Amino acid sequence: MDTSRSLTPIISEEEFLPLLQGKMQALMAVLSVLGHENMTANKLYYFTLVHEAEKLEVFLDDYGARSNMRLLYFAELVACARNLALAAFHLYHILDRYSDYLMGDSDQIRREFEDSARKTLGYFSATLRNFHAALREEAVAQGMRVEAGSLSAGEWNIKVIPQLPYTITSEAAANEDERLIAIAQAYRKVSKLFRQHRLDRRFKATSLAEIIPSKMNETLFADLEVRLHNIQSEYDTYIKGGKVGREDPRAATLRGLTSIPMHLFDFLRWMAHFYERHESDVKKGGVKAKIAALAPEDELMAVILNFGLRYSGKYLNEGVKVAERILSSFITPIVHELPIPKPQGFHARPATYVSLIVQEHGTDVFMIVNGERYDCRSVLELLQAGGILADMGAETVFFEGDKRAVDDLIILAENNYCEDKDIPPELSYLKILRNL
Repeated sequence: MDTSRSLTPIISEEEFLPLLQGKMQALMAVLSVLGHENMTANKLYYFTLVHEAEKLEVFLDDYGARSNMRLLYFAELVACARNLALAAFHLYHILDRYSDYLMGDSDQIRREFEDSARKTLGYFSATLRNFHAALREEAVAQGMRVEAGSLSAGEWNIKVIPQLPYTITSEAAANEDERLIAIAQAYRKVSKLFRQHRLDRRFKATSLAEIIPSKMNETLFADLEVRLHNIQSEYDTYIKGGKVGREDPRAATLRGLTSIPMHLFDFLRWMAHFYERHESDVKKGGVKAKIAALAPEDELMAVILNFGLRYSGKYLNEGVKVAERILSSFITPIVHELPIPKPQGFHARPATYVSLIVQEHGTDVFMIVNGERYDCRSVLELLQAGGILADMGAETVFFEGDKRAVDDLIILAENNYCEDKDIPPELSYLKILRNL
């Protein structure tokens, strides 16, 4: 058998370029619309842009264009346009559906988010105009002709798509409450994972290379997006249209606060992919510097950190508040008397451990002192109550709340609130939470 000859036929660049010239015209026409003065991009526009860029990218990949030095840069430009269009599409999707996700204007961060989102979308329009110019220049340099686009900016001027009335209802399921509890618990786990990766902190990086991919990357954002998508899917399958979905406004609010960060994580995934794939030091062949000139890193970092990461954290925090209100509404509280930490009472360390246990379970627990209820989520309130207990010379105090949380407080008290003992194995999660 003769293995000296390749089984794959080879096409020369001169033979390939006429094929590419024909295939690229649709994408170039769609991109050219961004240069129109009266152009207002929207979700439909970016959907079309993604579709055309994806078709051309597949065509280029089928012919191995990214393995050819002459065509590498053109292929990378097409891939970049697709990545940026995908991120912009998810952002427009949030804006279009915001009123469905969160009814009315009651949420405090809506105006701030929408203003920031519009500015961020301006970044995509400007950057994609840069890529369009670069694609055109590279096409001409390779001897291809770019035909005048026939698309009109008016094709995208669809402001609001009317909705059919929602008329589907479901019979009440026997386990709707249990499903809602499970959804609320799963939501809190996503927020906890977000904090465990320290994505809720402000990064003091001077370049994306310091944080991508070491501290955040497309795989992490994809994981967070999938977890939220699973929560949304379970809600739509078991809660939407049912009695709980119709009568409990917290359920619909939690669904909306699942969808918004879900799409923001998808947005972040494509932005991280854009940097990792096209601007990081991984990219060779002289392409990195050219791409970075079209999409400056400082602007890209601002979009990722100051917009995408910031607002995904804000909406997750809002969702956790709703999830915990849901969980607290389903518990039957118990009251248990526990000893006070020795020898110093509820100072900062034992108060912090009590607060972390309650936050871990996400339900209401109160310390009862002189008939007053002090929220055990708040270290400050626990310190205030501790001062009163010290003045009283009390040796015990009552806790009221969810049995699961109170059971863990019993274990903490049995170990003197870890004042002179290590954290017991049953409360090992405290070791993680205290470092967040």
